[in-house]
Amino acid sequence: MPVDIRPGGRHPRALLTLFLIALVCLTPGAAHAESTTTSSVETIAAALRESPVYVDPVYSTVLPEETRAEAVATIEESGLPVRVVLTPLLAGDDWNGEASALAAAVHDRLGGVGHYLVLEGDTFRGEDLSPSTEGGASLRAHYAALATSYTTGFDGTVGEQMEQAVEFAVSDDPEALYEAQVNAYEESRGALPSQGEGADGSNPEDGDGSALPVGRAWPWALGTVALLALLGGGYLLWTRRPTAPSLPQHAAFANASRARRETLERQAERELIEVGERLGAMEPKSGTDAAHSLGRALDAHDAARRVAERMGRGSLADVVGVLVLLDLAEEGLAAAERGRSSTAARRRRHCYANPLHGTGTTDTDWRQLGATRSVRVPLCGGCVKAVRGRTRLAALQVEHEGRSVPYYEVPAEESVWAATGFGSLSDDLVDRVLRGDHQGGRAN
Repeated sequence: MPVDIRPGGRHPRALLTLFLIALVCLTPGAAHAESTTTSSVETIAAALRESPVYVDPVYSTVLPEETRAEAVATIEESGLPVRVVLTPLLAGDDWNGEASALAAAVHDRLGGVGHYLVLEGDTFRGEDLSPSTEGGASLRAHYAALATSYTTGFDGTVGEQMEQAVEFAVSDDPEALYEAQVNAYEESRGALPSQGEGADGSNPEDGDGSALPVGRAWPWALGTVALLALLGGGYLLWTRRPTAPSLPQHAAFANASRARRETLERQAERELIEVGERLGAMEPKSGTDAAHSLGRALDAHDAARRVAERMGRGSLADVVGVLVLLDLAEEGLAAAERGRSSTAARRRRHCYANPLHGTGTTDTDWRQLGATRSVRVPLCGGCVKAVRGRTRLAALQVEHEGRSVPYYEVPAEESVWAATGFGSLSDDLVDRVLRGDHQGGRAN
């Protein structure tokens, strides 16, 4: 049986999953039971009948009450069936950590037309549902959530994002606002100095080969960006309420991140023993396909064991790497039990953005924001949706040189996980680990 390694964590700011895990680890069992109860779909639906905004108690310390009250007032004044849900989502829960599944479950109980803004990871997801599959609801929530990501520069607090998403969702044309925000965002990035420009932002040469004065370049660039921002978000700039001040969250993130890692480490240690016992119980005849598959499984398990030996002092990527290697051992073991040879052609690929998303992936052309070249990588359904919506992937974040970055941005020579995409880009991950490539990385 494949190993389930999808806890749903994303970014160090991902309060949705990480803050809940920290709370569970730091509070008694009674509090855990109460949180589970208050997160049930029946409770959420009942609360939404009374108010268009539902906030789980675990968010009470990071979402000011006045921000929630303003969102409620905005929705009620619009008269639109916009509903906001902030509740912890975890892999293995009633909705398997997916905002779309939660929205569908809640909508089954509420009926009618509903535009749901659900916090998933560190961003809002928009789901627009109606009683009929024909001529469904307009995509208010969908475009509002996407526009919010661009407006906040993919880096807004929970309160800022909720306030902005609600304003977009109740506007006259969320799709037009989304397109305007995308254009403004891309134009603003295009106005940044390129590699061919000087440190002061001037281009060494203009079209006729002469130097381009700084005073002539920057006013035009800044003016263009300002004009686009005004045209794209004019209505919102005049009508949006003041943003509530963000609260210090560093301690909460640190505790949550530590709790998440400890949970994954315990799972890796448990699975390492269980898979090892199953491998030891198999005795296929030598020279058969089953024996070949068992050999591959044993190699993957050995590689996982070697990484696990330094897991406590290594990186989060090492912990995830152990789980990925155990998945490979599981696949080899399953093939051996069926008497088949384990081949790379039949191997399932983990999600390139975050292996914790599982192996239900599709090869997809992906271009990183700001990049000019696309690559084809296996991505899970949620990440494919993010690519099509031109939003940032929910990538596995690691610490590297004092910064939190997607694991694949660590230089390949420093991380076997980045070099192979946790095996999603190449078939030699096990061989690399067995020869010691996992010992030279500095990312953590």
